Amino acid sequence: AGTSADVKNYICLGSSEEACPDDNLYRIIGVFGENNHGVTGKQLVKLIKYDYATSNLLGTDGDYKDSSTPGSTYKGSLSKVDRYYWNSKATNKASNTWSTSLLNKINLNTNYLNNIGTTWSNLIEDATWKVSGHSTRSVTPSEMYTAEITNATKTYGPSNGTSKIGLMYLSDYGFAASPSAWTTTLFNYDDNDANGTSIKTINWMYMGLEKWTITRNSGQSEQDYLDSSAYYINSYGDVDEDITNYLYFAIRPIFYLDSSVQYSSGSGTSTDPIRIKL
Repeated sequence: AGTSADVKNYICLGSSEEACPDDNLYRIIGVFGENNHGVTGKQLVKLIKYDYATSNLLGTDGDYKDSSTPGSTYKGSLSKVDRYYWNSKATNKASNTWSTSLLNKINLNTNYLNNIGTTWSNLIEDATWKVSGHSTRSVTPSEMYTAEITNATKTYGPSNGTSKIGLMYLSDYGFAASPSAWTTTLFNYDDNDANGTSIKTINWMYMGLEKWTITRNSGQSEQDYLDSSAYYINSYGDVDEDITNYLYFAIRPIFYLDSSVQYSSGSGTSTDPIRIKL
């Protein structure tokens, strides 16, 4: 939790180059154990891609929409950012059911896994994602965690298909900010924290562009064209929502490293990221 510069959680995956390419940089969200985030009986490290994934990794099939030039709020290094629907092309209608999403099934859990190669995809744990969601974004990170994780009734796991890769939970994003922000509702994360500091400047997960989360609006119909939405982080740093086949946003894949993965070297900075043993 905290500013991007202060949180030393960088890790390099998929490259053995001395200077890790930006496309191979990931960041550690945390270590989750028994019954947390769909992890059972193990302690697993959860990662998020440092920058947005390109179509070289995710493909231009599935729920791909287009690529665009990023705006001035963008904090990464891409000249073009590829954008995807949350769930559109499976039925050409809006749906906030993750199990039918082609972003889930094709772009993340087929193309991405194939394109990073078996050496690296074999180091990713198959997880059970909590996909119940929440009916409102006007809650604190703790309240969101209780609804989308602790009290989840809908899941997407190995029995539903390959489930190694997911997207961030809203609570992931909320708790990435400094603790002084945790009493603020996620709807107001574009404002200041209790100390008067802009929350987006003290949240290492903020990257400046709109990006989808895995969290759906559970207060809406799962199949209604005009009433089936999911939550996203907007360019101002707060949480918003929209219909899953209407808007299209950047993607930052998330996954858990297999419990057999061992630390090799690195201090966790962007220039000296953690390396793992192969």
